[in-house]
Amino acid sequence: MTEDLLELYDILIRKERKMNDALQIVSSLKGNQFLGELIIRTEKLIIRSLGGENEHWIEINQFNDAFFQYRQGFIKKEQLISIIKKTID
Repeated sequence: MTEDLLELYDILIRKERKMNDALQIVSSLKGNQFLGELIIRTEKLIIRSLGGENEHWIEINQFNDAFFQYRQGFIKKEQLISIIKKTID
């Protein structure tokens, strides 16, 4: 289940990038929130699939911003999973 959620997360990230690129071409907007809520929900589901709770999502985003780092390509999927597991433990 975790792998399926991570695949969904990757798809959402790619779609968000494409939408942002298109918006920049046709307007002065530099980003959008169309997929933001869905991306956040998927992050929380990934954490839950690994045994975590909403508090772990908050901790991950406040202290090491692992999901942002993953979206930007600074860390790999295995590193993201490792950070999540360490946070949960």
